[in-house]
This record gives sequence, structure tokens and C-alpha cells, in this order.
Amino acid sequence: MPLISLRPAPAGATPLTTSTTSVLRHLDAVLASALLRAAAPALQEVAAVVLLAEGRDGRRVSGTAREALATGGAAVLVVTGDRTRPPWVDELAAAPGGDPGPAPLVAWCSSAHLADVVDAALAGRLPQARVTQHARELLTELLAYWDVHGLRSLHDTVVVAGRTAWPEYLRTGAVISEPGRELRGGTTHVGFSVEGALTGLVPAVQAVHPGVRFTAASAQRHREQGREQLADVIEASLAGHTRAEGAAYDVVLLSGPDSPSTVRLGSGVPDTGSTARAGWAPARRYAHLDDLRAASARG
Repeated sequence: MPLISLRPAPAGATPLTTSTTSVLRHLDAVLASALLRAAAPALQEVAAVVLLAEGRDGRRVSGTAREALATGGAAVLVVTGDRTRPPWVDELAAAPGGDPGPAPLVAWCSSAHLADVVDAALAGRLPQARVTQHARELLTELLAYWDVHGLRSLHDTVVVAGRTAWPEYLRTGAVISEPGRELRGGTTHVGFSVEGALTGLVPAVQAVHPGVRFTAASAQRHREQGREQLADVIEASLAGHTRAEGAAYDVVLLSGPDSPSTVRLGSGVPDTGSTARAGWAPARRYAHLDDLRAASARG
């Protein structure tokens, strides 16, 4: 089995990619190969890999991966903070333009799984992976860096800025956004941050519909196909003139305020991800539902 040669990070790659690649390229080739193959078994017979790591979403990684694939000669390992393999990774792996030739090899693993593999190596539980003191220091620093960026522990809840999203949810039962803002795979709940605090409700994700056209005809078609809640969202948005008719949006359908699937927090739970200026929460961030419950209990 050939040792893996880890290629330099492509131009324009994220800081997470460049830092992770830099650490792994400074390891002994046997150790680096063992780590990569344990994280992604699809790399068993691969001799060269381009690694791409991203903690928040796959849009930038997707573009950089396409550039790496275009150069040829290496597999691509995509590492994201998703709990499940993102659909766009499968799209990257498809042969371009229906080319009958072999499709490029695109492997994926979650960042938490790769962190577990590194933990196993540090604990001496990874076969063929001898960890020197220098390698131990590098890998420990890498894990600390991933901790800071939320890559070691996969979040299950997305918290969105709620100034407009919260009242829209109360009207429609959904979060509506511009196309391309896909959720991390495995996201189960959505929280809302309003003026530096979380609202008392954290509804569950019921379904995700990307690129939905907001027209009366579209609503009717979805209703005829049994997607009643999605049709209601379109019709309510058009009736209230809150969304442009004919435009396409990503729609995340959520459980209702009175649904048993909706988690209830205490009032006034501070949003620790917001800035010092009240109301200036980031557009979206990821968190653990258990952490939100714990913050509510402390309040």
C-alpha cells in the first residue's frame, strides 16, 4: 500500500484547511497516511491527497475542491462539520458533464471523526502510527485549534439572527433564506437570537427544501403533491408581501410553537455567540441543544 503524499492546500483555501494541511505535512509520512486512511477508508489505495477542511458550510470548500479536481492526479478529502455526508460532496464526485471516464475520487469525513482518529493515535490505539514527541505536540495544537472553531464536537442546533426570522417563523412556521445557505448535515433544531438573547422556543427541523419558487402556481403544485406545510409557507409569504413573488428561496420547515418537538427554554437566555452590541448576532452560528438547555436552567 503506497504512502499518501499530502498536497499543499490550494490557493484560496480556508485557514482551517491550510493549518490542518500544514500540520499533517510536517508529520512522518507513515503517521500521516495512517491518520488519513483511518479517517476515510476510501483512501486505502490512494497515493496523493488534497485535504480541504471547513467548519461552517461547504460553499467555499466546494469551489476550492473543484479547482483541486481540475488539476487532476490526486484524490480530495473533504472534512466538514456536518454529521452526515453533504449532498454537494456527491456532486463533486460525479464525472463532469457526464464524461464516461473515471469519476474523480472525493472522500469525506466529519471533523469530529478525524479528531477521534487523532485522539486514537495520541493514545496509541492506531496501528502503524508511531507518534513522536514532536508529532504529539503538533497534533495536540491542531486539536486545540479545531476546538476553537467548533470542529471537534458536532453541533445539532443552528442559531439564526432573529430580528426578522423570528416573526417570520411565527407567521409561517419556517425559516426562509436566500438560496445556497444550506444547513450542516444532521442539524435537528433552530434557535433564534433577538437583541442578544435567545427566544424561549427552539423548534425542530421538519424538512429542508432548497430553491423553492415562490409563486401561486408553485404553492398549488406542492399542495397537490402532499407538501401542505410548504404550500402554506409560500402562500402566507406572498399574501403578506414579505417575499418577492417569482423569486427562489431555501425553506426550512419547523415544528410549531405548540408542538411537542419544539424545545422550550426559559426567557432571557443570553446568546453567547452575539457581539457586545445588542441585536448584532451573527447571521447564523451552530451550538449544542444541551448547552442551550443548560444555559436556560442556570438562568
